[in-house]
Amino acid sequence: MSANRHAIEQEELMAYLDGELPADQATEAMSHLELCPECPTLAAELRSVSQALMAWEVESPELGISSEINAALGARIQKRGVAKVSSPRLKDRVMSRWVWAGALALVCVAVGLKLTLTSRNRNEAAGMPALDRTTAYPSMASIEQYLMPDRNTEIALARSAAPASISSDAKILVLGWRGYETAIEGRNGFVCLVERSWTSPFTSSEFWNPKVRVPVCFNAAAARSILPLTIDRTEMVLTGLSKAQMIDNIKAEFDHKKLPTPESGAMSYMMSRAGHLNDAVGHYVPHLMFYFPLTDKSSWGADLPDSPVTLNPQFQGGPEPITEFVIPVGKWSDGTTAPVM
Repeated sequence: MSANRHAIEQEELMAYLDGELPADQATEAMSHLELCPECPTLAAELRSVSQALMAWEVESPELGISSEINAALGARIQKRGVAKVSSPRLKDRVMSRWVWAGALALVCVAVGLKLTLTSRNRNEAAGMPALDRTTAYPSMASIEQYLMPDRNTEIALARSAAPASISSDAKILVLGWRGYETAIEGRNGFVCLVERSWTSPFTSSEFWNPKVRVPVCFNAAAARSILPLTIDRTEMVLTGLSKAQMIDNIKAEFDHKKLPTPESGAMSYMMSRAGHLNDAVGHYVPHLMFYFPLTDKSSWGADLPDSPVTLNPQFQGGPEPITEFVIPVGKWSDGTTAPVM
């Protein structure tokens, strides 16, 4: 990664995955990961390394690491240029994690076990081609992969987007073969559902990722003016339209007022700890989203230093004349404390 090509450096990405970035930097990192074709791969690899290390149990220090291995690890890390870090604290964290990852891999080889820890730099150093993120999900998978076979599970996941005081009386939609269907009628004007990957930006490398599950609860204003776009995109996907055809259709529908612009007060809850936003960030952090007709982000102070407000990339550069702001909150929908970001 390079400062001239990416909004975040590798050490900041690691801090983001560990929940150690301030809120403004964390939301900036999420926005970059949503649009960058390369960084999600690295983020997924770093998350895999972290999970492998957490799951690994070292029974005792008796195996030890010889001075030769220590020296080799140091030379290897230095050669790969992992530690391009200006902050001593971040440098210590990055170095220690990569040293442990390398040490564990060597120990596993020594005892005949296999622990796969891959990264772009490892592949390049070994003469292997780096993974091209743009080919991870090049086209739509079979519809079965996007559907949730258990209806009750999807209902529960949709409701997890907002506190029970809101979602328990909300209308619930579930995805069927032909589009979203009403599973439960609501009483408070809110509509909850689980969005799929095609609500991402059209430029997203995970636009066709069948693992994406995004619980969201729209308030009444958003249910009237934002939800129709989700339903429209879904129906176009299920009828087999290409991205280019979808973009043309959406532009025409807004031009001819077939799709509404955001109503005043349109917002939604995304506070579920069980969703999967994308492969790089998992379920992200609990947050609220606010929708407006196209407006300058400075009107909300979005993306400014120490501001909790971020311009969401969902509609940036897309055919929809919508501006969407994100504000992280401190608790999940079940009331438990969320990681500090």
